[in-house]
Amino acid sequence: MYRYAVFFTPRADEPLAEFGRRWFGFDTETRQSVADHWPILSGIIRTPARYGFHATLKAPFRLRKGRAADELMAAVAALAQRLSPVDVGQLLPAELGSFIALRQALPTGAINDLAFTCVRDLDAFREPLTEEEQDAILDKGVTRRQKGNVFAWGYPYVDKDYVFHLTLTSILAPHELAQWRGQALAWGMEYLAEPVVVRDLCVFGQETPDAPFRLLERFALQAP
Repeated sequence: MYRYAVFFTPRADEPLAEFGRRWFGFDTETRQSVADHWPILSGIIRTPARYGFHATLKAPFRLRKGRAADELMAAVAALAQRLSPVDVGQLLPAELGSFIALRQALPTGAINDLAFTCVRDLDAFREPLTEEEQDAILDKGVTRRQKGNVFAWGYPYVDKDYVFHLTLTSILAPHELAQWRGQALAWGMEYLAEPVVVRDLCVFGQETPDAPFRLLERFALQAP
């Protein structure tokens, strides 16, 4: 694999997964198209569709030289045994910068703690960013603390800068944000009424720089 990532994606039989299938037009677990989906312009989902319907726990990274994929899988499995499921409550469409995402109606710290545990405990498997990769992130504009996150963890939005979310759109024009937030809410209320529980660590892989991410393995969180 060119890159790996640790994401949350709902289980196939959960209402949230059905929302994702109808929104994106494909199943994130299988990457198979679904017939029963909402009529969304392909342009507004082009970027998130590459990653699938997910929330980031550890952002995409190249496997460190000298480490093997089966070592990474074993480490994620061991980590999942130590972590408990996290109730993140109801998720609703909301603006996040210049795009729309599902966000916690009532943010809690527990999911932030789980995400940072993934970032920290799996970092030995991350190949450090090149200078060019660091510069590409920093050129987008980050705070001083986020700059430190890039150097320490390879990604700006971790720890205190982390926001649990499932991205729904690419970057939108200002006048489009309210339109698509309202549309996602109108279409999704049937599937977004129930609280969501993060029950798994999902390892995704990307075969080439231009390839979509695919689910490789799902590890259930097993601590009480």
